Amino acid sequence: MKQIDIDTKEGKRDYAILFLASHTGLRAVDIANLRLTDLDWVNDTICIVQRKTGRLLILPMETDTGNAIAAYILEGRPESDSEHVFLRTMAPYRKLSDVGAVGNILQKYLKKAGLTRSPGDGKSFHGLRRSMGTWMLESGVPLTTISQVLGHKEQDSAKQYLSMDHKRLAECTLDFQGIPIKGGLFL
Repeated sequence: MKQIDIDTKEGKRDYAILFLASHTGLRAVDIANLRLTDLDWVNDTICIVQRKTGRLLILPMETDTGNAIAAYILEGRPESDSEHVFLRTMAPYRKLSDVGAVGNILQKYLKKAGLTRSPGDGKSFHGLRRSMGTWMLESGVPLTTISQVLGHKEQDSAKQYLSMDHKRLAECTLDFQGIPIKGGLFL
């Protein structure tokens, strides 16, 4: 996030988007479609109907996340009648296109940081979501809660994060003692 110049209007927007994604696990499409009315400043929550699942999702809005969004709305968001939070930086000021524009924001800062992206390397917008799920699992958050926070339709969808929990996977390893080796060594 050090690559983002938060003194500019575009930087305030990009910082808020990336902070929101990395601290809530929201999908790019849901961030692009986030409306001003989805933000409950009194109760510090974000309330959306997810585009992918059609399900209601209510998430806590942490202070730092709320501050990043508020800084953008108050100091960076162009004057507009749009109901959406995140807008283009050039006229006409309308909401960002769904996944493309939001994903491109992350790619822009990866490039500035000197990081190259290859398909499947995890350096994607969805990678932020996976990191959130993995962090929650490593912190001991139950799989049911992870599934709820990430807005999965089926609880089994959260099981993919089990493969990322290297600490707990190491607890499941077995040694080769008592297993005969035939035809050579395991290298």
